[in-house]
Amino acid sequence: MEMLQGRDLPDIWMFVRVVEAGSFSEAARRMGTTKANLSRAVARLEKTLATKLLNRSTRKLGLSEAGRAIFQHALHMVEQAQGIEALAAGMQAGPGGLLRVSASMAFGNTHLAGLLPAFLERYPDIRVVLTMTDRYVDLVEEGIDVALRFASRIDMQSAVARPLAPLHYVLVAAPGYLEKHGVPAGIEDLPGHRCLTFGTTGAPAIWEFVTGGERARVRVDGVMSANSSPSLRLAMLRGGGIALLPTFVVGEDIRRGEAVQLLPHIDPVGTFGDRIYAVYLENRFLPPKVRVFIDYLVERIGERPYWDAF
Repeated sequence: MEMLQGRDLPDIWMFVRVVEAGSFSEAARRMGTTKANLSRAVARLEKTLATKLLNRSTRKLGLSEAGRAIFQHALHMVEQAQGIEALAAGMQAGPGGLLRVSASMAFGNTHLAGLLPAFLERYPDIRVVLTMTDRYVDLVEEGIDVALRFASRIDMQSAVARPLAPLHYVLVAAPGYLEKHGVPAGIEDLPGHRCLTFGTTGAPAIWEFVTGGERARVRVDGVMSANSSPSLRLAMLRGGGIALLPTFVVGEDIRRGEAVQLLPHIDPVGTFGDRIYAVYLENRFLPPKVRVFIDYLVERIGERPYWDAF
C-alpha cells in the first residue's frame, strides 16, 4: 500500500460524492464531470490503499466492508474541508447540511425527538438524522456529528464533551402501590418493598444514596428487572413497585401526580452518571450545524432542566 499524499485528496472527495449519490452517473451529474473521471479517481484511490472500496454491478453500487469504514473517515475529512471553506467564505452565520445525532433510546424518545422540530424551524437548511441506540457509538466509524451521552466525566483524546445539563435521579412509586404497600420511612425499608431494578441478569441490585453527606448502599431484590428506563417507568405507573429512575424519564409523571417521589431528602446515585454531555469530534473549524445544535440544546435544557420542574 502506498502512502496517501496531498494529491490523493481530490480522489477521496470524489469517492465520498459517489457513495453519497449512490451511483457514478448521479455523482457525475451533481459534480458536473464524467462517469469515467469519477471511475478513474476511485480506481486510483483503491490502488493507493490496496483495498477494494466499492462493489460494482450493472444495477447496484455498494461499499465493501473496508469501504464502509474508510468512507466514514473520508467523509469526516471532506466535512472538515467544507468547514474551512465556510470559514474562509464568511458563511458561518448560515448553518446547513445533514446533521447526524446519536442519543439513547430513553432520552431520544422522551425528549430529543420533541425538541427537534423547533430547531429545524429555526435552521431550515439543516436536516437531521437521529440514531437512537443504547450501545456505545464511535463518532468516526459511524459518521456521527454529535452524540448525547450520560456520564460523571468523559475522558477523550480526539473528541470534545460539552456539558449540557445535570442528571438527577429519584425514587418513585405510583399512588396505588403506596396505598396498598405503605410508604418507606427510610432507605432501610426498601428491601421489604417490591422494587423495579435496572439490569438484565435478575440478580439483586445495589441502590446507592447520599444522606447527610455520607454514602449508603442498600441491597434490593427486584421483582422485575429491565434494561430500559421507560419500561421500568411504565411498570411503576401500573403499581408494580418502587423504581429508581432519572428525572428526565419520570419528572412529568411526578408533576402530574401520577407518581410520587419517595424520600426526597435523600439523593439517589444513578447508574448513568450525573451529567448529560454533547460529544463531538475535536475540530478547529467546528461545522456551524454542530455549533448551533449544541447551543440550542443548552438553551432549551440548561442547568435547570424543564423536566425537573416538579
